[in-house]
Amino acid sequence: MNSESIDKIIAKNPKLRGKREKLEAMADGAYCLHGSWGFGKIRNFDAAAGKLVIDFEGKEGHMMDPVFCVDKIEILPEDNLLVRYRTDRAALENEMKSDAAEFVVKYLEKKADRTASAIELENLMKQLFGYKPINTEGVSEAQFAKQNKAAEKAYRAWWNKAKEALFRDPRVACPKAKNESYLLREKEDEMKPEQEVLREYFLNREPKKKILLAERLYKVATADSVEEIKSELPKIKDELTEAIKNARSLNDADRLHGIWVRNNLVRYLYPGEESKVEEIAPRSKDIIAACVERDPNEGLNELARNLPSSYLERFLDLITRIYTTDWRDKIISLLKNSEGRFTKECVDFLLSWDDSRESHFVKGEEISDDGKGITSRQLIKSCLERWLEEQTLRGSVILWIVKNRNEPKYADILEGLINQELLSALLAAVDDEALQRETVVSTARIPLADALSEDRDLVRDMLKDSTAETARDLAQTLLLNQGFEELNKKSILARIIKMFPAVQSLVASKSDAKEKRIFVSAWSMQARREELEDIVKNQLPESKKAIEAARELGDLRENSEYKMAREHDETLTARRVLLEREIAIADVIDFTDATDKAVSIGSVVDLTTDKGETLTCTILGAWDSDTQKNIFSYRTPLAQALLDKKVGETAQTDINGHITLWTIRNIKRYVDVAK
Repeated sequence: MNSESIDKIIAKNPKLRGKREKLEAMADGAYCLHGSWGFGKIRNFDAAAGKLVIDFEGKEGHMMDPVFCVDKIEILPEDNLLVRYRTDRAALENEMKSDAAEFVVKYLEKKADRTASAIELENLMKQLFGYKPINTEGVSEAQFAKQNKAAEKAYRAWWNKAKEALFRDPRVACPKAKNESYLLREKEDEMKPEQEVLREYFLNREPKKKILLAERLYKVATADSVEEIKSELPKIKDELTEAIKNARSLNDADRLHGIWVRNNLVRYLYPGEESKVEEIAPRSKDIIAACVERDPNEGLNELARNLPSSYLERFLDLITRIYTTDWRDKIISLLKNSEGRFTKECVDFLLSWDDSRESHFVKGEEISDDGKGITSRQLIKSCLERWLEEQTLRGSVILWIVKNRNEPKYADILEGLINQELLSALLAAVDDEALQRETVVSTARIPLADALSEDRDLVRDMLKDSTAETARDLAQTLLLNQGFEELNKKSILARIIKMFPAVQSLVASKSDAKEKRIFVSAWSMQARREELEDIVKNQLPESKKAIEAARELGDLRENSEYKMAREHDETLTARRVLLEREIAIADVIDFTDATDKAVSIGSVVDLTTDKGETLTCTILGAWDSDTQKNIFSYRTPLAQALLDKKVGETAQTDINGHITLWTIRNIKRYVDVAK
């Protein structure tokens, strides 16, 4: 816009006098950023229309009133990073790759307050790798999501390195939390990272936080900076040791973590004298011994669940040095009960022994042979097959199996496991997790459910050798499963139908079943849910343990304890399936809709028979029958005959050939009588 045009705009809108500089910046060719339309370039000012013509990405020639633009668009200088991304991309990318920390420092230098929040930096840097907040290219949503995913992956790899470099840069104060900011320090305030961590360490009084800060100190220590922290190491060693021994706020995993962090640091005090470090009390082996003594069955599992993931391999390595004769049995047990990343850690650690017997953490230490006479590869395979047969395969292990089924590294181990039994185990594991989450407020997704939904080949791989009857049974289990979103359930079902068209009839019957829902009381629903929860959380796990214990008694063909344990397990599983099916089709009602005008669910009815007998009965939900108290489910023959009848009308029942006429004398509401 020229001066004349700006003068006219201000004359019409005197309040804009203070915005003249902003209006002057809206020159032809200027780059801008709009909150909704994104990045754009001002083409020109159309004097006749009195509007700016702006080419936004994906919306060229967009006309906007400059009065509106004053507060809605930001004019970007030519050295702005978003402008450079579009005009000088090669040079920009070269700067970002050559020195990530320097790149961010230069950005902070240009800001008036020399600060930028972590969120601000992350959002900006993502865009410099091609991430777009809105679809401006007219591509399909699937393609748009794919492009953004690739851009975010590239950005994340760069940003992780940049954050590490920024942390080591004395010029930058890094945020301690996501909502804090990166600050470019003044020259006199510059501080080396180890100095900053040391200061924070000695100011902090919380034991767990001190362990994390000591760990951070170890990570930032370099050959050049070790001498600067050496004088503080004895004090750090004493403080951490005291906390590990006595701090009530620390659990066993925290203490083990603290010992390893302490030992990492004090090694600088005893170069070449590893034995001195390993014998500082309390020792890591002491923590493990105490845990196992306190809880022989769950001690090691509890430690594994609470240790930081970066220490899991170290934990496994320590087990080989404590349990020298049965360490593989211990790790196999941990694998069976593993969660998340620990599953892969257990498998990979066991497999590494097949290639090298050396300890991963103690130089020159050899991991002993436990005398089994088989490789870890053979051991893992036989255990997975047995757990699947026994129905004791846990969700995390199933997830590892399905995600790694095509990995050459594990091909011989997983061969034969991708079958209909695995799909059945997978569905049961998803349902278990969904049921357990009913008592906990959680928005987290179920990884196994996502794996089955997102992996388009998984159903085909598991059902390739199945019969139509088996596929139908599994489809029925899927339909009753509480762990899948309805759209995902339909998508998985469609894949089953593609392989076995006969399963289509199940969908039709499921649709019909929607009209046959049942009505239940809140208390009976609660009782059903509690029974189901007890079966899933207590009875079935105990049953699995009983099966395992019975297996150890000898030949399964002549093992009556094993057969009884399996039969009990099958009974529990059948009851669980029935409860799940009933709960899935039940709607809770509170009986307040009942009236005293006609018999309905929630009525108390006074009756007289054709033989002169009297009866007062209460008609409640599907699971509420108690004949001793004359409470009848609305689905019983008598209740069905009475429903919708009024006072004075007669109903007839025919039960096993015995015909009875019932005359209604009075109708009351259950909610009124029960008060």
